[in-house]
Amino acid sequence: MDPVNGMLLAAGRGERMEPLSTVIPKPALEVLGRPLLTGALAHLRRAGCERTVINLHRHPEMVAAAARDAGGDLAFSWEPDLLGGAGGLAAARSVLGGGPVLVGNADVWGDLDLAPLLAAGQEHTAVLALLRHPDPARWSSVVLDDSGQVQTILPRRAPHEGERYLFTGFQLIGAGVVAELSASPAGMSVVWEALRPRGALRGVVVQGSWHEVGSPTAYRELIIQLLARGSWVHPQALVDDGARVMHSAVGAGCRVGVDTSVSESVLSAGATVSGGCELHRCVVVGPVSLAGVGTVSEELILPQGRFPLR
Repeated sequence: MDPVNGMLLAAGRGERMEPLSTVIPKPALEVLGRPLLTGALAHLRRAGCERTVINLHRHPEMVAAAARDAGGDLAFSWEPDLLGGAGGLAAARSVLGGGPVLVGNADVWGDLDLAPLLAAGQEHTAVLALLRHPDPARWSSVVLDDSGQVQTILPRRAPHEGERYLFTGFQLIGAGVVAELSASPAGMSVVWEALRPRGALRGVVVQGSWHEVGSPTAYRELIIQLLARGSWVHPQALVDDGARVMHSAVGAGCRVGVDTSVSESVLSAGATVSGGCELHRCVVVGPVSLAGVGTVSEELILPQGRFPLR
């Protein structure tokens, strides 16, 4: 098999993450001191990608800076107009060079063994890395036949009696498929539907942990899961004597003031909570100071205001 290059899709609008994504783009969100996109980048590196191209659209400077902090051989593909997954991959061909491309989504975090995916690649196929589906009501489902070809992709909550699988966001696109991609804006589903009738859209089941960070609630859930009942405070954060931080993350530049309680919450990007506040299951991001407001539960708190956490 030819050497594999990597493509990290980081150019989405982040609409499900609004209004948080107006402050910090989803790929640059802090996950215990690291940008979210480092999770997918780590998978591409472990898979042996010689170079990774990252497409950029919204907040491009912030996403590029987060990627550079992660290190490695990186290149960037700027999209003034959003091109979609397939269009973005086509636009990056000159930077990627020849050979197959391992594509990852920047909004996933986990620890997946992608060796079966790499072993299944062929020049004129696209192969999806799949997990046995944990929640068909939350995410769409991939259905395979006995040979591993994708039969159909079902919307979430769609009935199906057989086995169904979850697409992890990682896929191996053969060099022949990459070469034939149209430069027009298009999502990956357009490519998949062209390949599927020819038996060239395949899936392999991989093992490991996986978490999608598509919304502010999912972002908080990821952090709380990683904490495993503990707490985490960045070396450049300040927790005053008398403050209580319980099963929460306090990021770089943040402060928790005296007589303030923070539980099952995430503070990031310079947020300050003080004045006897009691925060429970909240996300507080950006240069915002919250003081003397009593008990606050399940809210997204940003410089531009307070919102229900969804």
